[in-house]
Amino acid sequence: MEHWCDGSCRGPDSLKVRTMAKYDDQWKGQDEQAATGRRKALSMIADPLLSMVHPLTGKVVVDLGIGTGSLAFRALEFSPPKTMIGIDFSSPGLCVARGISRHPRFAEYDVELVLADLEKIPLRNRTADVVLSQATINLLPDKCTAMREIARIARPGAKIAISDAFRTTRSGGDESWEQCIAGAMTVNEFSNLALSSGLIITGQADLTQQVRALVSGKKWDWPEFLQHNMDYRVFLLTKG
Repeated sequence: MEHWCDGSCRGPDSLKVRTMAKYDDQWKGQDEQAATGRRKALSMIADPLLSMVHPLTGKVVVDLGIGTGSLAFRALEFSPPKTMIGIDFSSPGLCVARGISRHPRFAEYDVELVLADLEKIPLRNRTADVVLSQATINLLPDKCTAMREIARIARPGAKIAISDAFRTTRSGGDESWEQCIAGAMTVNEFSNLALSSGLIITGQADLTQQVRALVSGKKWDWPEFLQHNMDYRVFLLTKG
């Protein structure tokens, strides 16, 4: 597992800077109306993830890589938690999410938005009842540290739902880290990483066809997903 625990060979700091710049540019070009449209378009992959952790009532939920809030605000529509904490490294993304959180539909909910690195989550141990993450883990150079951080902030028995693209082959080539491709793992690598982090996989769903339909229909700007023949899965994990 050293390949996934140590990003130094790929220059983790430069990867983070490049990835952050890419997403800052992307979110700067997206207003609240566009973000709402994105939330609706991606509901077909968000809903299966959220169904795994339902109900959220009375719980502290942490969304890692909240971006503009497509998953977090769908969760508020789906089953409002006690508190929704959204963490991201992009100030423009959080700015859009903050604006949406003030809309009458969501203003009554407790939504906290935090600018932070997911490899060093600024939350206390055993904070979260539920941890969510959608298409984010592949962006992180040091996945071992990030997964250990997830285990740290999760309470015993917490539900953790993580979805992302997964490699079907270990082929090389000129691949984009910023598009969740170069940093993608195989399903087996993810399973080993979860286990080594103290997390147990209790369920999964294959959403590959749904993502292919979204990308083919131009509802998700992610052509690399098709170009590299990726799978898309959502895993439900728990902390023992």
